[in-house]
Amino acid sequence: MIQENYYENNIDLLDHIESIIDWEEIIPIYENNFQDYKIYNETKNPRLEMAPSTVDEEKAFYQEVLRSAGEVSGIYVSQVAQEIDKQGLKFENGKVIHPQAMVEMIQKYIEAGLAPVAFSRKYGGLGVPNIIKAFISELMYRSDTSITIAVGSMGLASILEKFASPEICEEWLPKFIEQNYTVTMGLSEPDYGSDLPEVKTKAIKDPNATEGENKWLLTGNKRYQTMACGVNGGPSATLVLARTGSPESGARGLSFFIAEGSGYEVTGLEKKLGLKASATCEVAYENSPATLVGSENYGLVKYVMGMLNGARLSVSSQGAGLSQTAFEEANKYAQERIQFGKPIAEIPAVKKMLNWMERETAAMRCLMVEAAYSVDKYMWTIDSGLPKSDPAMIEAKFWEKVANTLTPISKYYNSETCIQVVNTGLQVLGGAGFTEDYDLARLYRDARITNIYDGTTQIQINAAIGGIVAGMSANGIFREYLNKLQNGIDYSTIDSSKKRFHEDAIILLVKDFDTVVETYKKIEAREDKEAFAFEVVESAARLILSLLMERARTRSSKSSSSPNKNPRNNAISILDKRKQWCKDFHRDSKAILMANQVKLESAIL
Repeated sequence: MIQENYYENNIDLLDHIESIIDWEEIIPIYENNFQDYKIYNETKNPRLEMAPSTVDEEKAFYQEVLRSAGEVSGIYVSQVAQEIDKQGLKFENGKVIHPQAMVEMIQKYIEAGLAPVAFSRKYGGLGVPNIIKAFISELMYRSDTSITIAVGSMGLASILEKFASPEICEEWLPKFIEQNYTVTMGLSEPDYGSDLPEVKTKAIKDPNATEGENKWLLTGNKRYQTMACGVNGGPSATLVLARTGSPESGARGLSFFIAEGSGYEVTGLEKKLGLKASATCEVAYENSPATLVGSENYGLVKYVMGMLNGARLSVSSQGAGLSQTAFEEANKYAQERIQFGKPIAEIPAVKKMLNWMERETAAMRCLMVEAAYSVDKYMWTIDSGLPKSDPAMIEAKFWEKVANTLTPISKYYNSETCIQVVNTGLQVLGGAGFTEDYDLARLYRDARITNIYDGTTQIQINAAIGGIVAGMSANGIFREYLNKLQNGIDYSTIDSSKKRFHEDAIILLVKDFDTVVETYKKIEAREDKEAFAFEVVESAARLILSLLMERARTRSSKSSSSPNKNPRNNAISILDKRKQWCKDFHRDSKAILMANQVKLESAIL
């Protein structure tokens, strides 16, 4: 793989950090007007020592963290990723053995302070908003998925900060961070994957517990338990969905638990198409000790849904990271591969593929950022104790509803598009791409899981469709969100001769989307509505992306004179790239919405 700092040489990502994201808005929300800094000055709590006092100070910290993530990923992990994939995992005497090179790379991320990225400072975490978590994940996924999953698995436990008691958080979270736990979502079972209301794993109160002790025992089996084994003897834990109600109690009878890896048995490893060095375990619980999180019977309807939202954001980042790698590797090969007396990158058909890959990856990054932004806009305010009538609370409630629709859209779109981008990259390499001599073969295998795990594309469509259709009413949340996006595009930054074209392109896409939704509403049969929900969600995704791409272009004016430092991109300024990306992306969006309209019309004939 290409060896370079993956942060410093990604001009699109840098432009997001330097120009596109409004840090004056996000940082004060996340930092609660710099409360950690004020508390540190009063208490000298060492966990809060790095708390910022200004927006500029925190932004500089973000840049340093991203530079560090880009260095470890691009300089070190990228050079052993293929070796780790070839070695894979061993399972001996109930123990999972990871390649030594993988263990060393995980340690590099730990030494760089990146393992606890998902946690707040008060428990020993890095203390960064979801937007920065998304960028860090993208940079890490760009080099290797298996290692990134191992390092990032701990972050699943950040859901405890929202739903567990302060006592449980203080007992578990610092331990997870200090001892470098891997953490697993204990959801799927041999007979129940996405059908979580039917989970059978049973939880009973420990008969030996004293009154008031939060001790439970779990019995059952779980499948697809990523990193439930720890790393070569290292500690692990699972966040387990188990039944405390009757067998017939459905979703309302499920509760949420923490179980130490020492209390359950790893009974086997899945043999997978990709992610060869990521341990996907089968786990058996037999009177395994566990701690209840939150209240009984809210495990699925409240806690697991919150955890899955974070997982959706992670897969969105994974899609962007893998796509960036596929583009960079394919572009490098195309620049160097001479056929018919010239580099194949100059052949129109190949150039078209490369341009599409780069453009779609840039769009995926916009969606990744926007989904993370929507969560940041509500998460740090919603539990603040402010009255419901407070303007900040009203704003947070709006963004919570937006996030509930936008996160499944980002997971679906970035995973599906990632598979297409990686597939196109392999096609650029031709026969060479089909061999294991190049990284595209590994990327191809690894990318295929993205639209399956943490909820298939079909599950994401079901999660998004209601918020889109109901939200497009006259005063609906989704319509209001689209209006906010439109109003956020500052056309005054565009040359007057081009302004009308870009405004008209967006206006027409909004009208086309309105037509798509209205046509969908005319479908009467429930089965037909379910069958054609994809066309509506895809149309929504493309409209959002066109709006985000256009907004990024207008905010990118500060960087218009910044040359692209990456020689593989021909030193074209990022603003010039964005102009072409928008033109071509809007064209493709128009075609997709028109095609979806034709399909929907066929359903009502």
